[in-house]
Amino acid sequence: MSVLFSRPPRKQLLALAVCASAALSGCAGYVDNSKTLADLPAAALPPEPLVAMPKLEIPALINSYQKALSSQQDPRTRRQIQLRLADLEMERLEQLQEDNPEMAVAYAEAVRHYEALLETSADDDYLAYRLARARALDGNAPGALDALETIVQRNPESPFIAEALFRRGEAAFGRKQYRAAERDFAAVLSQGDTPFARNARYMLGWSQFKDARYKAASETFLTLMDDLLAENSEEQKLLGQLDKGERRLANDTLRVLALGFNYLGGAEVIESFVSDAGPRSYHHLLYRGLGNWYAETERYRDGAQTFLTFASRYPQTDEAPQMHVRAVEILQQGNFPSEVIPAKRDFVTRYGSRSGYWQTADDTKRHLIGTHLKPWLEELARFDHARAQALAKEAQNPKNRGKAAARAKQQSREAFIAAATLYREFTDTFPDDPKIPELTFLMAESLNEAGQYAQAFAAYRHVAWGISKETGTPPPQATEAGYAAILMAGRVYDAEKQINNNEEQANLWLDLKTETSLRFADSWSQDPRALPAQLDAAHNLFAQYRHQETIDAAIKAAGWQPPPTPKQRRSILLLLGHSQFETENYPAAEQAYAQLLAGMASGDPDYISTRDRLQSSIYKQAEVILSQVLLTTNSMEFVAPTEEAIELLLRVRDSGRSAIAATAQYDAINQLMRLERWPRAHTELLDFRKFYPQHELTPTLTAKAVVVYQGMDLPEAAAKELLMLAKTDSDPSVRRNSLYLAAEQFEVAGNRARAIDAYRLYARDWRQPALQNLEAQHQLVTLYGKAGDQSARNQWLQSLASNEVSEPRGRYLAAFAQNELADQSFARFERLALTLPLKQSLRNKKQAMETTVTDYKKVLEFGIAEFTTAANYRLAEIYRQLSRDLMDSQRPNGLNPLELEQYEILLEEQAYPFEEKAIELHEANIKRTADGVYDEWIKNSFSSLENLLPARYRKPESTVEWSDAAY
Repeated sequence: MSVLFSRPPRKQLLALAVCASAALSGCAGYVDNSKTLADLPAAALPPEPLVAMPKLEIPALINSYQKALSSQQDPRTRRQIQLRLADLEMERLEQLQEDNPEMAVAYAEAVRHYEALLETSADDDYLAYRLARARALDGNAPGALDALETIVQRNPESPFIAEALFRRGEAAFGRKQYRAAERDFAAVLSQGDTPFARNARYMLGWSQFKDARYKAASETFLTLMDDLLAENSEEQKLLGQLDKGERRLANDTLRVLALGFNYLGGAEVIESFVSDAGPRSYHHLLYRGLGNWYAETERYRDGAQTFLTFASRYPQTDEAPQMHVRAVEILQQGNFPSEVIPAKRDFVTRYGSRSGYWQTADDTKRHLIGTHLKPWLEELARFDHARAQALAKEAQNPKNRGKAAARAKQQSREAFIAAATLYREFTDTFPDDPKIPELTFLMAESLNEAGQYAQAFAAYRHVAWGISKETGTPPPQATEAGYAAILMAGRVYDAEKQINNNEEQANLWLDLKTETSLRFADSWSQDPRALPAQLDAAHNLFAQYRHQETIDAAIKAAGWQPPPTPKQRRSILLLLGHSQFETENYPAAEQAYAQLLAGMASGDPDYISTRDRLQSSIYKQAEVILSQVLLTTNSMEFVAPTEEAIELLLRVRDSGRSAIAATAQYDAINQLMRLERWPRAHTELLDFRKFYPQHELTPTLTAKAVVVYQGMDLPEAAAKELLMLAKTDSDPSVRRNSLYLAAEQFEVAGNRARAIDAYRLYARDWRQPALQNLEAQHQLVTLYGKAGDQSARNQWLQSLASNEVSEPRGRYLAAFAQNELADQSFARFERLALTLPLKQSLRNKKQAMETTVTDYKKVLEFGIAEFTTAANYRLAEIYRQLSRDLMDSQRPNGLNPLELEQYEILLEEQAYPFEEKAIELHEANIKRTADGVYDEWIKNSFSSLENLLPARYRKPESTVEWSDAAY
């Protein structure tokens, strides 16, 4: 196996190597394929004098040396020639073998030469070494070993001792004497840095391994690897930097280390060989070797676990991702799909773009990771997506109920979320990948199924418009994604409004839904869903009171191609009508509603509501005009616009009699009254009553009818209306006032009887307010007086006089009535004549006087100046009248002149006190002038005093002439 024994081209001839191939069958990992002594590296020759020799062919050289030998007698020279002849023979035979690979070449002649030389120089290590080589090439392995043994035994310091020990150890190994082999290989290593050191360490490890000392063997092999890769130097080597032979030796060493680790317990034992300084630079190769060996021996799970163990223990190393990849490959090789998916998932978690490893990795590392991350992310996402769909189907299976269905539903949701997360990581990590649109769409679908509607909305919208904005080309999924985005915004809106009760967020999502719907319709106008989306947006805008935007959206929908269906056109007109109405463009609203109504049958469920909206639009136009009329400054300026408003109000009913039409007609009546268009107002009033007898406004028309009839100068008709109002109105005050007004109108119309009836009914039924009741009684007093029904008049005078109302008007009317009653007493008193027998008639007269005085004193008690002066005057006149009546009384018949004179004197004596009393009362009455009171009754008192005391009160007036003399 030494290069001293052979040259590389002749390795295939060494069939008789000391370590036969059968004996080394356990050394499958040995890096150098040579297995004989001849294949080992050559030992260095002792220094020889340089002899310049011509370059000749070997046979010629042999022949030349033979001739020289025959002619040479010097023993030393002859020995040198014989040694040279032996070496030339060896060289010739090796050349022959090289030139004829299939030929069996015998080295017996070379062996004979070396044996002959050794007979005379038994202690020559070089000859023993060359003999061992020749015998080995000649197939005599034992002989070769014997030759080497002589070197070991005789000269431990020989320059060939390392190889001799190595060959002996090799032979012992071949005989399975592993402890002996171990000692020889250890002895070789003790020689220091020799050409055999690495192979000796390798064979030492194998010897320990074959002796089942796996830990010691592993230590030895690790030392060998440290040497090969310069582990303990500053410039460590990588496996790929080794030359071919070293790399083979390293790979074979890693393989046998794998075997040892397996016997010691597997991947976990590798860490027991880590020193305090930490793992070796090639630590990953130990795991790799063991993992690959497991895979080669079809122990796939163990192999994969070995790689995963390293990745788990050393997650931040450069090798960890590839080790994880190898684990996945082995699991795939072993056909373990249920374990492949988790392993790939762990890879994504540990090294994906969301991991700390990725964050610190450079572009090169990321690229290497990405080659596996990209397909695995997609695979895992699709796997989770499919699993989620299967679970969702399972949850909906009628056979699964209760907890089973709930569990399947929950698991399905979790799987959808997992799929969406992986899709998102793919799109974030590989934004330029051609599959981005598809996978983003699938991510949106997963988020949708998981109930993550807000996130799904963002993903759908990105597919629909974001990608095309970035790339300039819309993806195939754009249309579906755009429509799905509308649905997602709607679902979030519903959740915020109905579940979370968050009005602010709900409005925000309704805005987004509207915006997305309009964008979808604009982007894909030919899609069958475009117009419905446009209309849905318009409805949403209307719901948010964004009426001008609603109008714009509806107008655009109205002009859609292909044209809207009748149902869609109906929706458009409704939106236009409602929005124009809300923006106070009532003519445009009327136009929209009119078009809508024209296409409806009267039995249509929406006919009535649409008609009402049409009528409201017309009504509002009139209302706007009337509101402007209120701002006019000239009394004539409002006439024309008011008339225009009246025509609009009356046009409302053209589309049908309705509550709105009734209100409009009612307002028209008011405006006609305002313009004093009494005949037309009367016509509309009668029409209203005819068509709306039960309308809530109908009762109020009575009062308006009163005004209309008054305007038409028909007081009795007005009174009849008022009587109706007095009977039917729900408001007591209206009934009360109407009855009083009716009485007044009957009075104006000259229908005294109806007026009396109305006043009498009022006085009976409406005691409050008391003053108004007294006024009605006062009117009855007046009307009965005109009717000549004194009895009835007195009845109401008595009622007035006895009222206890403390207000001034109440006291006034009471005083008035009492005065009227007193006047009647005075009239009765005045009519009584004093006749014979005088005593009887005088008694009656005095009784009447007392009654009258009492009545007038009651008047005085009220303290009303107007009636106080009258009462005082009447009281004075009572006494005056009695005095005069006494003097004018009938004289008894049969009196003589003297008796008659005495009788008259007696009358005068009785009359005089009454006259004095009359004077006293009149003078008291006229004294009121000092208080500024001077009325008819005081004036009458003056007149009476002129007659009673003419000397005092009947003086001619004197006029003072103008004279300058006064000055």
